[in-house]
Amino acid sequence: MPDKVELRQLENGDYEIDFNNEDMDKITIHNWGKSKFSCRTLLAAAALCCSSGSAIYELGVRKPGAKYNDIQSSVTWTNGKDEKGRRIIESIDIHVQVDVPEEHLAEFKEVIQEHEDNDCFVVRSLKRGIKAKIKIRRI
Repeated sequence: MPDKVELRQLENGDYEIDFNNEDMDKITIHNWGKSKFSCRTLLAAAALCCSSGSAIYELGVRKPGAKYNDIQSSVTWTNGKDEKGRRIIESIDIHVQVDVPEEHLAEFKEVIQEHEDNDCFVVRSLKRGIKAKIKIRRI
């Protein structure tokens, strides 16, 4: 069964995104039409989270129990327009910085190589072009 995220309009006009995951809170979007919220932010955050989490996971696979001293990540993106002049995300740049203990440098080099060769699953999916279907209908 596919994973599912749900969006619904609340009585006060706000919108709520439910990730159906006990480890993640719902997100409420206030006054969506006039807010600075952007779905691009969620897409960029997914790529950032996946890349960072994958870097943490891959180190632990190579040396069980190994941890970074610190990890700080950021993502930026460039907006553009498609062939019809509609807005798109042109590119995403993810920066993952880790404080690697000396004893894990060899494994860290393998983590870097893994990401250069394969990326994380979200970034790999974006690069391949995710197949998307949409159905809009009246209730």
